[in-house]
Amino acid sequence: MTGNNRFTLTMICFGFVIAASVLIKQSASSEQNEPKPEITVRDYAQMNVAVEDVLKEMPEITEELERIHLGHIEDEMEELLSVTKAEFRIRVENNLTKQEHSAEFMRAMAEKETDRYVDALRIAREEYGIHVAEEEVTEFIKKNVANIRNKEKKNYAEALGLTLYQLDYQFDRDFYVMDVLWERLTPIVMDEYPKQNGESEQSHSQRIKEEFFSRVAESE
Repeated sequence: MTGNNRFTLTMICFGFVIAASVLIKQSASSEQNEPKPEITVRDYAQMNVAVEDVLKEMPEITEELERIHLGHIEDEMEELLSVTKAEFRIRVENNLTKQEHSAEFMRAMAEKETDRYVDALRIAREEYGIHVAEEEVTEFIKKNVANIRNKEKKNYAEALGLTLYQLDYQFDRDFYVMDVLWERLTPIVMDEYPKQNGESEQSHSQRIKEEFFSRVAESE
């Protein structure tokens, strides 16, 4: 995944809504069939306003930010996945794209997404013996994320009252849990779902993800 892709606004929302945008990166765990167009860099001009508005609408996100300022990181991957942060990102996307989803709808989206991530981690552990460790997530961020420093990312961190380090290693840490999980799962799942005749690499990768997450849905 390139640095530019990490600063698009694409979010994974499974179930009845499977295409919504999210801040900073495109997650490797997407099962979108008809994804919305990615928000372009020029939309970052409204980033701070959108974030500030959502912070006013969602005072509970301040608790997440306070935990970061205290240097708190959850010990278990499942605990790291926060419905509150997922809802915050959906609300920011909602403001940026001028959509009119209700607060209840966005909360339901956030809960659905978070539940699916937790189930994905469970299935990976129970069926494949894969457990994502904190050290792996930290190393992934160090190699793929922390070296990306641009104006847009800095503005986003400042709007949240965070340093770039806090943004990468703590606030957005849940993103990268799923990236690490998928990196480890891909070689195994590829064996289960081999490439079909005439299938492109991108189509094959997309189909593998859809197959895996369909199993996640069935497990609920």
